Amino acid sequence: MEIGTSTTVTSGTYTYESVYGSFGEGINFTGAFGYDFSSNLGLELGLIYKLSTEFEVNLQDESAPYNYNMTWNSSFFGFAPTIVINAPLDKIKTFAKIGLLIPLPTSEIDLVYNDGTSEKGVFGGGLDFGLTGGAGVLVPLGEKIDFIAELVFVSYTWKPDEIEVTSFDGTTETIKLEDEFTSGDENTSGPAFIPFSNVGLNVGIQIGF
Repeated sequence: MEIGTSTTVTSGTYTYESVYGSFGEGINFTGAFGYDFSSNLGLELGLIYKLSTEFEVNLQDESAPYNYNMTWNSSFFGFAPTIVINAPLDKIKTFAKIGLLIPLPTSEIDLVYNDGTSEKGVFGGGLDFGLTGGAGVLVPLGEKIDFIAELVFVSYTWKPDEIEVTSFDGTTETIKLEDEFTSGDENTSGPAFIPFSNVGLNVGIQIGF
C-alpha cells in the first residue's frame, strides 16, 4: 500500500517517488493461552505486539519555503481469539488456525520544515477489526514442552476517525477524518488508511500444563 509520495522539484521539474509498505513489517512479539477440547480442536487467545515501524516521506523544492521531512510511525497491541484445528502425526502435530484480531493501534506523524518549525499528528478513534491465522508444526522436546514453528498472517487496515495536530508553538487542533467533506468544512479532511497487514514466521516454545 502507498504510504506517501516523496517529491523533488528542480527548476520546475517534479520528480515523484512513491513510498510503499505496511506498518506490519518488522518484528512482532506473540504469545497465546489455549485449551484443546479434543485431539483435533482447540481454542486460543493470542496476544500480538507489533513493534513500531517507520517510513519517511519528504518534499524538496528549491524555490519553496515549505520543504519538509515527514516521519510516520505506527504500532499496535492486539488480542486474537482463535480456533485451532490439530492434525496429530506419529512424532509431530500439524495445525491450522484462524482468528479475529482485536487491535489497539497507535500512529504518529512528525513533520519537520526547512525553517526549523515542526508539527506532530497523532491519529485516534475508529474501531476496526482484522483477521489472523496460519499453519505450523509442534515438535515434542519433553513431556510438557514443544518446539513450535508457524507461518502466520495478519490482515488489518486501520481507518482512524481523527488526527490531533500539535504545532511548534504548542497549539493543538483536532481534524475529523470523514469519507465525505468539502473544502469549506472546518477542521475536516478526507479518510486515512493505515496498513498493518503482513505474513511472517513465528518460532518459539509451547509449554503445557
